[in-house]
Amino acid sequence: MIDLKECEAIHKEWWLKLHSTVTVWTKGQVVIPAEVRELLNLKSWDTLMVITKYGKAIWMIKTDDIDVMMEYMKKEMENMKNAINSKQK
Repeated sequence: MIDLKECEAIHKEWWLKLHSTVTVWTKGQVVIPAEVRELLNLKSWDTLMVITKYGKAIWMIKTDDIDVMMEYMKKEMENMKNAINSKQK
């Protein structure tokens, strides 16, 4: 189980916030917590892009925001690549 200090470190380093846990219902449905719906301004019938990573992580991004998120991810990947290359030299 992740403790509060670990959550704060993840938030500071990766700008990720751990909000809560959700339960997958029998039809594969989950309820997005109200705090998250408010934060992201999610309304009924908004569409989300579902992304998985290594069969371990699920991300959901509003389809309206996918272009902005993809640009951000490209920049972050380039930053990581540069950091790795600089450590190898």
